Amino acid sequence: MVIRPNRRTILVAGGASLLLGGQHSAIRRKIDLWDNASGPHLRGAILPQRRVYPDIDGDSFLGRGPVGTPISDRALASLTETGANLALLSHPGIFTETTPYRADPAIEDHLAALVERCTRHGLFSVIGFRTGPGRSEFTFHRDDGDSWFPSSMIDERVWSESEAQSAWCDMWQHTARQFRSNAAIAGYLLMVEPNGSHVVQHSSWPQMARRIGQAVRVADIETPLLISPESYASVSHENELDMAGLGPVVLAIHDYSPFAYTHAEPHSAASFSEDDARISPPQSERWMVGEWGVQRWVRNAPQFAALRLQSMEEQGANSAWFNWPSGWRVYDEIENGWNPFFGPDPEATRRIANPPIVDVLRRYWLRNTLRP
Repeated sequence: MVIRPNRRTILVAGGASLLLGGQHSAIRRKIDLWDNASGPHLRGAILPQRRVYPDIDGDSFLGRGPVGTPISDRALASLTETGANLALLSHPGIFTETTPYRADPAIEDHLAALVERCTRHGLFSVIGFRTGPGRSEFTFHRDDGDSWFPSSMIDERVWSESEAQSAWCDMWQHTARQFRSNAAIAGYLLMVEPNGSHVVQHSSWPQMARRIGQAVRVADIETPLLISPESYASVSHENELDMAGLGPVVLAIHDYSPFAYTHAEPHSAASFSEDDARISPPQSERWMVGEWGVQRWVRNAPQFAALRLQSMEEQGANSAWFNWPSGWRVYDEIENGWNPFFGPDPEATRRIANPPIVDVLRRYWLRNTLRP
């Protein structure tokens, strides 16, 4: 069969060539990027995006494209300039969310272009799918139905529908075929914050994750699989996963503990101890912190960030801060609680000079030595 190149395959191949041409490290295998014994090797941030729904988003809040918010080159450049070498793409899946489940060319093109741009800015990428067959963005807002969106938009059929689960396997195998030759792809995060245990009595995620991993390995035997435990990537569910025989695998946990502190409202008296800021290591040999952060206005947030970063350094754990601003002003001026550039004042409506949390991130991120 003759394979005719298209925009996606050209972008994917281009990323691989660029990385190999600029490689100056002793790292020889992708899994070596995730070696806790010699790490951390990857420090960076989350770039969260979702499908745009014009009926609820309008034509400006998340932009007019199929995925929002648009991520500017200036935002990627600022991530690199701060020292980061990792962009964790918390991205909508490239298959449709409703039947018939099939590839969505607009989402595919967006992902391929974003990966290429990250590579151009000196960032490794982890591809993570927030949504996909039988799972919509609104599963992350399941308690807010009929507020800013109709509850009918909450799609969680993936936890009870075998067809949707099989389509996730197909989606990831399709993705792996596209990106397997791209050396700037540091890993595949199979699902962002699996939450079946919050939807059905007995979650199928451990079995589903294994099936997805096996499907990926048909197409790509090298790229590490990042697998998160149930209950929104909680380390307490680590033992439910069976990752044996899946090739290079990394446990990806999220840690916002203590939640009452990291998610505190403005002017809260919430506090933390030094032990609170430390991360207890999972049992897995290779693991990373796929999300961590603190709202910018929380008391002593920079000190908390420094202690957490130091804890991850001591344990050789790669990590991704939640989140890095996209540069889309309409969104950033409204949703900025996790935007470190706005500083500690809850009423701030624009960036400040020398934001303290960014200064802390820079101090640790400048330790990065690897670039694609």
